[in-house]
Amino acid sequence: MPEQLLLPGIDPAPLPLRRPRGTVPRRERLPRSLFFAIFPRPEDAASIAALGARLKDRHALKGKLTEAHRLHVTLHHLGSYPAVPRETVQAALEAAAAVAPPSFEVVFDEAMRFEQSKAFVLCGGDSDTAALAAFRQRLGEALADAGFKPERGFTPHMTLAYTPRKIERHSIEPVRWTARSFSLIESHVGESIHEVLGQWPSAPAA
Repeated sequence: MPEQLLLPGIDPAPLPLRRPRGTVPRRERLPRSLFFAIFPRPEDAASIAALGARLKDRHALKGKLTEAHRLHVTLHHLGSYPAVPRETVQAALEAAAAVAPPSFEVVFDEAMRFEQSKAFVLCGGDSDTAALAAFRQRLGEALADAGFKPERGFTPHMTLAYTPRKIERHSIEPVRWTARSFSLIESHVGESIHEVLGQWPSAPAA
């Protein structure tokens, strides 16, 4: 280690205190997340969940799979908050109402793990997800007009699980499902709760 040079009359800076191991404070996760998503119909979600179970066995994955009713494709993430501002929700609802609902087929015929997030996902080629990407673009334009700053980058995918195991992109039996609606979701982080704040078209009355 090189010798520290001192100027006359200036004391050396004190060495930083070392924290005992295991006491470094972690950044707290915010309890609410707001995003737009497309959910498959229940029968499609059940089929996708069954495929997820087979892929879990194939890759000997540990941990929990995403439950069928929570499987979705995230379109735009609008931020994380201690409590979502009502004006933010209202602006998002008004922007979404200006976009024609989706009506197109989505095909996922590949699976892979994202290196950064550790998410194990279903995905597909550009031609199979072009309509999905185009719909997201239209929604993003409406959000931008409402004052949001939607992210441009987008890899259409559906998360099945999270795993530390590295899994290269590979072909799977194709999953075909039709997108018929989209929703604004408030996620209760850490509680596995997706609260639907809006859906287009509106869900039929029970």
